[in-house]
Amino acid sequence: MLMICGTGSVAHAAHEPGHSPADRAPRISTDEFLASPFARFFHAKDYPSALNALDALLKTYPDDPLILRYRARVLAQLGRPKEAILLYRRLLSNDPRHAPTRVFLGQAYLQDGQSEAAAKQWRWVAQHGDSPPYRQWAQAQLNRLRVTGKRVKAPEQRLYAVGLTGLKYDSNPLLKSNDKALAGQGNEKHGWEIPLDLTVGYPLVLKPAGRLDVLYLSRQLFHDGATDAVDTTMQGMALVGKRRVEVGRQAVILGGRYGARVNFLRSDLFSIINRFLLSADTAFTPHTRTHLYNRFSFANFGPDGPNPPQTSRDGFRGGLGLTHYLYTADFRRYLFVSQEINLDQTRGADFTRRGAASRVGIHTPVPGVLKTDVDLSTGFEWGRYPRFVSRSSLDTERRRDARFDLYAALTYHWNAHVATRALYRFINNDNRNDFFDRTRHLAGVEVIVAY
Repeated sequence: MLMICGTGSVAHAAHEPGHSPADRAPRISTDEFLASPFARFFHAKDYPSALNALDALLKTYPDDPLILRYRARVLAQLGRPKEAILLYRRLLSNDPRHAPTRVFLGQAYLQDGQSEAAAKQWRWVAQHGDSPPYRQWAQAQLNRLRVTGKRVKAPEQRLYAVGLTGLKYDSNPLLKSNDKALAGQGNEKHGWEIPLDLTVGYPLVLKPAGRLDVLYLSRQLFHDGATDAVDTTMQGMALVGKRRVEVGRQAVILGGRYGARVNFLRSDLFSIINRFLLSADTAFTPHTRTHLYNRFSFANFGPDGPNPPQTSRDGFRGGLGLTHYLYTADFRRYLFVSQEINLDQTRGADFTRRGAASRVGIHTPVPGVLKTDVDLSTGFEWGRYPRFVSRSSLDTERRRDARFDLYAALTYHWNAHVATRALYRFINNDNRNDFFDRTRHLAGVEVIVAY
């Protein structure tokens, strides 16, 4: 990552993260930007001429975010930070999560003598930025502020909340077998559901090198009359900690989470689950991120079935996994690949399981469509049940499962706090026996609110 403030090469500047394709207006290409007179003036530190050259480019490419961002940087070099601040804020109004713009806005604030406003922008990037290099850059700027003795207010400790609701169609909420002879009485398998999710958090500890948050978690899932037998309620809490450490010269974010949840099926207690998660995140190259995790939970379900040594689902569940992210040069698109090995060690023989899960997906803004992202992913999960005991004519060797799913979502960000998502998910459980074969389609709209 190269910071261009009059000392770097404009060839690197043209490839700086942040060339957003969000607007519908035409965009300047990298080759044209490098070939323009601006590149020569910027490299020579002739900022008045560079500003004139950028204004000429804007006549052909009005509102191009790359040109506007460098216009703001040139204004700052000319000693006009207030104008640069206004321009950066205009860019953020269209893309509030763009980390490079926030980093440079912080520099303009600092130049204008507003160190607390600068620190606010850099703290946001250090805590929420999608790009590890920009998070590290922002953290370095915060550290520099403390070293130079300029007063910076401590990060604000305040409540925050994320809510989700929507309407979804579920083709098989009762998880009935595809075989009609095994599905039981009644042909009704589909229905509508309304989720109501709420997470409220508060940072108990909030420091530049780490934080500890306490969370309240709530989920209600309502179904229409045909399938309201699977209405569920979840109440829970969690403690989430993160800390940045240096391993040699490598920056690593260590994470830990403990959560306790109580689940109800209608009004009856369904399960109590305690979950633990340990994780480590690092960037081995400027355009990658690696997430390593180990999850572990203990579940205590309500009824244990007619023969608990066989039918009880109580027990331990765990997994060890790795997810690797590869980012494009502008850090707005990424590909991820995930692999996990998991196991369930339960009291009942029928639910002890050994398995693995794989997933691959992409995230990208929609070219030419403002504030809109697409997420696509697909996964495959395999499991076997080494202690399965058949209570019928089912061959125990056929108790295997293979689960395939496909997910697609289109998200529109109204502003920094509200987003709308249209989604579709296809799930296919393909087993070696018909008892557990089932297909499921989910489609609908969600509204996400964060404050």
